Amino acid sequence: MHSRLILAACLLVAFGCGGSSDTAPTPSTKAYDVFTVGDTFSPSYLTVAAGDTVRFNFTAGSDGMGHDVTFDNVAGHPASIPVTKSGTVSRVFTARGTFHYNCFVHPGMTGDVVVQ
Repeated sequence: MHSRLILAACLLVAFGCGGSSDTAPTPSTKAYDVFTVGDTFSPSYLTVAAGDTVRFNFTAGSDGMGHDVTFDNVAGHPASIPVTKSGTVSRVFTARGTFHYNCFVHPGMTGDVVVQ
């Protein structure tokens, strides 16, 4: 009988402390990678959710020069990234919309991040 009471008490504690179901779930955030491959961004088109992170992974271009990421002047765009030869620079996209970017070092090297 005593062991049944202990078991019942343990079950009440285990199931009674589950928390409230009224709290909103924390939105999940994901990270996506864009690579500089030669003189292109890969992928050049990316769809993400608001709050997600895009990591720009830099390697030198075919001419040995670095790349920059310059966003068009659209409301909510993240900060542009100066010329970088190697390494990773992250940007969090908080506003919804289409954010076009290019590399001024290599004309024609462009990309888009669509935030839904």
